[in-house]
Amino acid sequence: MKKNMLISGGGIAGLTAAKLLSAQGHQVTLIDKAPAFSKAGFLLSLKSFGVRIMDELGLTGNLLRESSPSEYATFLEANDQVIQHISYEKMSRNTERSVLISRGGLHHVLFEDIKDTVPVRFQTTIHRLVRHEEATLVTLSDGSELMADLVIVAEGLRSPTRERYFEGCKLEDFSTLYMGGKLKYAHGYTVGSFKIYMDVHKMLSIYPIGPDEIAIQCYIHHQGELPAAGLNATELLERSFQEYSQDVQDLLHRFAANGLMFVDKMGMVSAPNLVSGPLVLLGDVGYCPTALSGMGASMSIYGAKALAHFVGQTPGDLPLACNNYNTLMQPIIEKFQGNAKRNAAAFIPASTGQLDQFVRSFRAASDAELQKIMTDPILLTEEQLRFQIS
Repeated sequence: MKKNMLISGGGIAGLTAAKLLSAQGHQVTLIDKAPAFSKAGFLLSLKSFGVRIMDELGLTGNLLRESSPSEYATFLEANDQVIQHISYEKMSRNTERSVLISRGGLHHVLFEDIKDTVPVRFQTTIHRLVRHEEATLVTLSDGSELMADLVIVAEGLRSPTRERYFEGCKLEDFSTLYMGGKLKYAHGYTVGSFKIYMDVHKMLSIYPIGPDEIAIQCYIHHQGELPAAGLNATELLERSFQEYSQDVQDLLHRFAANGLMFVDKMGMVSAPNLVSGPLVLLGDVGYCPTALSGMGASMSIYGAKALAHFVGQTPGDLPLACNNYNTLMQPIIEKFQGNAKRNAAAFIPASTGQLDQFVRSFRAASDAELQKIMTDPILLTEEQLRFQIS
């Protein structure tokens, strides 16, 4: 029952799947278009079941060593008036504590764990797929060929393989530009205490993650194309917050001049079916919920474990395993993508009236109401945690 499996894409989803499927005894090959992996990347918050699964994989210690402190978050208006001050410890009483880590840090933990057991081929992509009776002949970009019983597509948001081999998939433009990264300098902020500014059509987060390092993340409503936005990112960033305090302006100017910045246009993938013959979509390529869901990394890890779970149940019937995975994931995808759209409307309001209304309700929320707002959207049901299909 041991199968040959090809994973295209060595991101968080692909690496997690490689670990789990190789542990079942399958022959796994992982390919990625990058020339090498690095630890660079924007910050993310691994929450809830994502933290639980990393613990089950025996990677909690490595995860925490790569993480950054996170104690408090203060939500502010543009004029520095406090909306809410939140303790992460208090908010996580009903779930696993979230872990703040760079995308590259989480990726590094996963890659270091599998690099000696799973062959990884860099600068390699899928060129062509030909379905045979028993398996799929895959021609790779370097001209080599291999036979795969299952091809797991984990190529990320803008996947050429999804575009070629899956029908009915849509990439929804969120009309939001993401800018984030890190800046090395001795700042005066309190490490682990974050500032999150809410405003019309934009949100700015300042994360002091060390005495000499600070992370910046912002979302700006933007309807232009990504290449043009990337060329003008520095100007757009500084212009968007030019009416803020001098401290904020100085920080953003320093970040624009000397920081490591990542710029991307946020999108959400709608895939009516995650399975197409011998191919299956995993992670952002099939159900990107955007960073506004707060659960993109956790969903990638959960999806990988769900797929491996069903493959383990029926290794002799991979189509059944993939269909069960699709059935389980679709309502979960709907939940977290819906959360992202609601978060976009709430935290990046489209008008002054919407901003004022949210600020009033958020400021007046009790601790119990805040906990509900912060934790309910990140939880799965017990049946989903056990991979039970309704």
